[in-house]
Amino acid sequence: MFDLKKIGIIRRASAWLLDAILLAVLATGFMWIISLICGYSAAERLANEQYAAWEDFRKEDIPGVAEFYGFTYEEAEDGSYTVSKDGESASLQDVMDKLDKSEGQDEGTAEAYSRYKELPPAAKVNAQYRYVYSLLFMMVSLGIFFSYMILEFILPLILKNGQTVGKKVFGICLVRPNCVKIAPIALFGRTLIGKFAIETMFPILLLFLFFLGGLGILALILLAALFILNIVLFFATKNRTPIHDVLAYTVAVDMRLQMIYESEEELNAKKAAAKRSALAEGGKSAEAEPPAEEKGELPAEEKAEQPPVKETEERKEEVKEAEDKKDKNE
Repeated sequence: MFDLKKIGIIRRASAWLLDAILLAVLATGFMWIISLICGYSAAERLANEQYAAWEDFRKEDIPGVAEFYGFTYEEAEDGSYTVSKDGESASLQDVMDKLDKSEGQDEGTAEAYSRYKELPPAAKVNAQYRYVYSLLFMMVSLGIFFSYMILEFILPLILKNGQTVGKKVFGICLVRPNCVKIAPIALFGRTLIGKFAIETMFPILLLFLFFLGGLGILALILLAALFILNIVLFFATKNRTPIHDVLAYTVAVDMRLQMIYESEEELNAKKAAAKRSALAEGGKSAEAEPPAEEKGELPAEEKAEQPPVKETEERKEEVKEAEDKKDKNE
C-alpha cells in the first residue's frame, strides 16, 4: 500500500523513445517558425555569398599575386593550400598585406587589387558568420525549450501525475519517493533545469564549442562525463533515477498498480488508519485465544515455577545412583 511499484527498463526506454521522437518533431517545427521570424535563411545566404566571393578571389587572383611578390602558393585537390617564401613557411595574410600596401600601384597586381577592394571586408564576413551561428543557436535553444514546456510540463499537468504521451501509452507516471503526488513546481524544475538545461542544452553547447572551436577535446570529455553520470545514476540508485529525477525528487512508477496520495496529510492519515487497524486486529486475536486453564494447561506464572521435565528426571537418576552406591559400600 505504501510501496513504490517500479517498472521495467524496456517500458521506460520505450516511453522515452516515443517522447524523444515527438520532441524532435515539435522542436523542428518551432525552429522553422523562428527561422522565418528572424530571417535566418537570408542571413545565411549573405554569409555564404561573401565567403564564396573571397574563395573565388583566393583561387583566381592569389596565386598570381603570391608569385609576383616572391611567394610560393600551392593548392591541393581537397582545397587546402600552403604559402611559403624563400623556403620558409608563410601565410595568406602575408600575401594580402603586400597587396594592400601596394594600393594598386604595382602593375602586376593592379587588377587583383581592384577586385580585392570590391570584396566585403574580412572582418565583416567573420561578423556575418558569427551572427548566423548565434541565430542558429537561438533557434535550437528556443525550439527545444518550447517543445519541452509543452510535452514535459503543460501536457503532464493536463494528463495528471506527470504523464507525457510516452508515459501515458506505456502506463507510467511520476510520484515522490513516499508515493505522494508530484507538485507542479517540482515538475517545472524537472523539465527546465534537469531535462532542458543540464541533459539537453549543455551537451548541445559543448558540441557547438567543439565544432566551432573553443574547448576542443575538453568538450567531448565533459560530454562523455555527463553521459556516464546519467547512466551511473540510473543503474546505481535504488529507484533508477537519472539526473532530472534526482533534482526533482521524483520516481517513475507503474500507473496501474501504484497507490498515489494527494498530499503528505493524506499519506499520514492512511498510515495512522492502517496502524490502528493492525492494532485492532491484534486485540481481537488475543481475545479469541482461550485462557490456559480452559485448555488444561498451567498458567504462565506456574509454568515458570515448574522446573523443566528433563532436569527433574536427571536429578532423580543422580539421587538413585548415589543411594545404590551408598548401600553397596555398607
